[in-house]
Amino acid sequence: MINDLARLIEINSTNATAEQGAPFGKNNRKALDVFTDIARGYGLRTGTDEGYAAWAEYGEGEGLIGILGHLDIVPAGNGWSTDPFKLTVENGMLYGRGVSDDKGPVVACLHSLARLARENVKLNGRVRLIVGCNEEEGSACIKHYVKHCEIPTVAFTPDSDFPVTASEKGILHLSVSLPLSPTAAQALSYVEGGEKANIVPNLCKAAITKNSPLYAALDAYRVPADILKNEKVALALAEHGCDLSDISIYPSGGFIEISARGTAAHASTPLKGSNAISKMSVLLCALLPEDETLSKLAEIFGARSPEKALGIYESDETGETTVNAGVCRKKDDKLVLTLDIRIPACADAKKVTATIKEKFGNAQVVTLHSAPALSVDENGLLVNTLMNVYRDCTGDFESKPLHIGGGTYAKELPCCVAFGAVFPGKNTHMHDADECYPVEDFYKLEEIYYKAILALDEIYFARR
Repeated sequence: MINDLARLIEINSTNATAEQGAPFGKNNRKALDVFTDIARGYGLRTGTDEGYAAWAEYGEGEGLIGILGHLDIVPAGNGWSTDPFKLTVENGMLYGRGVSDDKGPVVACLHSLARLARENVKLNGRVRLIVGCNEEEGSACIKHYVKHCEIPTVAFTPDSDFPVTASEKGILHLSVSLPLSPTAAQALSYVEGGEKANIVPNLCKAAITKNSPLYAALDAYRVPADILKNEKVALALAEHGCDLSDISIYPSGGFIEISARGTAAHASTPLKGSNAISKMSVLLCALLPEDETLSKLAEIFGARSPEKALGIYESDETGETTVNAGVCRKKDDKLVLTLDIRIPACADAKKVTATIKEKFGNAQVVTLHSAPALSVDENGLLVNTLMNVYRDCTGDFESKPLHIGGGTYAKELPCCVAFGAVFPGKNTHMHDADECYPVEDFYKLEEIYYKAILALDEIYFARR
């Protein structure tokens, strides 16, 4: 298991430019090919879907159990203690980009199928482990699979937390283009923060041009960073909870560069991180207080609850609305933000978009991606079956079905839920630096998924 995971971790399978036979980039296609090569080595049947997905299968019969995982990853980012593309085993932990999301769980599921083959288990139907390479950017891989390949009778995806995920909030990605005033547009040479909408950014940088009034004002200080001691600037930062130690201001190559640092996290749980773009918006507003766009951004993203500041907050049993400013770039005389918004089942994506357009006034708002909420009966056959497997394997009879902000492949199939792979109380730093997964839990996964396959096969197909 460790060796197979190492082969997949070394592939930087972030989504990239499409090529022939590789719709999500050549490295993502390489990940699929390595997966099928490993699977064939264990005697499993394999197949591919034109570079969109691949699968490994065991068993005979008409009924099909699906297990859906993904081999694409979010960018590694910075701040790692180890090489993100070399599997490191240290102090009982696995480190590397993808060890928890989702390459590690995929390998555990693959070994569950390999165990079935090794033990020559006679199933009533078949089990197919299907892997895609675009889950982090909209799941076009599985959408293509569903249109062109066999759809499982029942399925689960090991891409969330244990025990079982009964509901997932809807996901909305918006691009918001905001005009800057001539003064701000001249002063800002560039603004660059974040890499992906679904990651809380841990770094945002900006540069002040030399021929601007703001540059002259900063240059008048003994060192530019002394602006942080200015009463108005310090007060503005303090009001929004910005720690001065997270801000750096320094001359560099004819510019004055500004850096704001935060803590990365998954966009579905933005309060687990600290958003560097939000900090930069507050600082730039303090430095350029006359600019309406910067003032609006500071008001909204400098708030503890940007979803309430935007007027889009709603909540129900599936959770609360959350907003993450994932990417920010200056383009000509505009600031362009990419927002990741997670909305509960009671909310309407079109209404959310309309409210944001109204809030920003003359901004251009474009929908990049939208996925509806998912809600599954907690007392239904699928959830109960997987809950019983989890309880039998772990002895945990206290944990209840989950309601999450994350989105998984479960949204793409008619009878599918997320089942694992992070155990309660564990922090795997998903979408953050030093992504990790406990070695002991990694081996537990193989046992849990092996028994889940047997249970689903017996309950869904033995009656036929």
